[in-house]
Amino acid sequence: MYASVWKRFFAFLIDAVVFAVLFWVLAQMMDNASVSLVLLVIIWLYYALLESSPLQASVGKIIMGIKVVDRRGRRLSFWQATERIFSKLVTNVTFYFGFFIAAFDKKKRTLHDRISHSAVISKNADFDPDAYAEPEEEASFTFITVVSVLLALVFVALMLVAVALPQYQKTERHVQLSRVLSALDYAARKQLKDAQAPGADPRVWLGEYKKCQRISPEKLSCDGFELLLEPGGVKASARNHAMDILYTLYYPFDGGPVQCTALTPQGEEICSTLNS
Repeated sequence: MYASVWKRFFAFLIDAVVFAVLFWVLAQMMDNASVSLVLLVIIWLYYALLESSPLQASVGKIIMGIKVVDRRGRRLSFWQATERIFSKLVTNVTFYFGFFIAAFDKKKRTLHDRISHSAVISKNADFDPDAYAEPEEEASFTFITVVSVLLALVFVALMLVAVALPQYQKTERHVQLSRVLSALDYAARKQLKDAQAPGADPRVWLGEYKKCQRISPEKLSCDGFELLLEPGGVKASARNHAMDILYTLYYPFDGGPVQCTALTPQGEEICSTLNS
């Protein structure tokens, strides 16, 4: 009577093909951000309207000969179907553990089936509403929920470590590069101008610079980098939070291109970006 995991999986694949086609069509008409938002609304209405309709199934479920019912074997309301859609988010962020637990459940229930108090059965099955509830339901549900939440936290942590944190650090390095280039250009131009004054010594910094502190006549310590006067130009040394030098930029007074020298793998990434 209850739909097998494989039938549900193939139904999911069929629906995924429908969404892929919709995504392609929408992508021809609007930008990526709008496509994602519109597609999310379409997915919600697609499942909520179809699974609460007399069909009680999405296109994939119809083809696979299965349908969605509530705990009493009745058709879901629109809001019950909506609750079921959003409860799938819990299943998705647990590495789909919440879906595959259906393989070990005699009623083939996934985590979102349990949360939304629904079930997926064969299209022509005779559903016995009195056979749905079980004494151990709450204990089983609590255990699965705890495991799923833990898996969700692991998933989020891995996403932060593997994707969000490196991307944040990369963005931070590029923002720093912009700041260093701007400060380097301004300081070099101002030094050239100030050095033209009578009696000026071009070997030392002649001006004052915002957010930079003079630590020697030739060196300025700024926010995240240092500026050092050298013969023929200015060298900027960019540092990370551990005060390690990532790369240096040399600005020649003769108008030549800025020269980037990488001292770390992160510095190589910056220099390749600057030279491309």
